Amino acid sequence: MPHFIAIHKFHNDAARKTYCSDNGEPITQKTWAEFANNTKENVKCRQEFVGDDIAFCHWEADSKEAVLEWIEELGVSEFISTELHEQWRFSSFYNQSDELRVYKEFD
Repeated sequence: MPHFIAIHKFHNDAARKTYCSDNGEPITQKTWAEFANNTKENVKCRQEFVGDDIAFCHWEADSKEAVLEWIEELGVSEFISTELHEQWRFSSFYNQSDELRVYKEFD
């Protein structure tokens, strides 16, 4: 599946506070990962980075539209706006294999 980076901006302080709190129901890293990996067959959130003003997510999905539809379905768009970009290379410290990196020729 293609990789996407989402840039999320909170609508306002109230949205940020609600999104960033545990709302009385904290979850483990494992629970988040299982939900992100197993809830939707064609959309997977692989990583989430949340700061005070902005958040980034790494997605694998069939399409940009699939990610945006899933964000809407989850109700997350109530708190954030999303700018989404497909990425042709994904390299990570966490994948230290001998597999070759992806390269692209530009005209």
